[in-house]
Amino acid sequence: MKINYKKSLKFVTLLVTALLIGTASATVYNYLFLNAGITVEGLPLAWEQGTGSGLTWDIQGATCTINGMKGPAGGTKVYSDAVRLTASANATFNLRIASVNGANSSMSLIIVKLYDASNSSKGTLTVWTGSAKGSDLTSISITNGETWRLQWEISWASGAAGTVTVQLKVEIPVS
Repeated sequence: MKINYKKSLKFVTLLVTALLIGTASATVYNYLFLNAGITVEGLPLAWEQGTGSGLTWDIQGATCTINGMKGPAGGTKVYSDAVRLTASANATFNLRIASVNGANSSMSLIIVKLYDASNSSKGTLTVWTGSAKGSDLTSISITNGETWRLQWEISWASGAAGTVTVQLKVEIPVS
């Protein structure tokens, strides 16, 4: 029997090539990996001092404390530019009443009104009325670059005395 070495060599080469292709395409992975770099996104809202006469501000990052607001017994005092809120991106936020301490029947009314740069009303938050805490203001939309002023209106009953502390919370709802 005569063996054709040339044909046999071609067949062996073809067989080895087929084995290599079959082995490479039959690779089984037990794990898959995905790497991603993720950073914290900053809050797109920031406090700025208003121009309210007699007021002082302590702004520490996300917290703004206003000192010096007063209201006359039996009357109302309006601080038309107590503090400002500036947006560095489009945002929808809620203005929540976190706490009202010291308020009683002597405190008649605390209202916070939001106005844009053209003095258009953007919302009214009744913090305290009569003898009860008001309701939160939700789904307020502000546009990148806008600065709004927060106007505070404070009314005490006749003969009132004391101090009320209010804590409001601006929050960005997350989905």
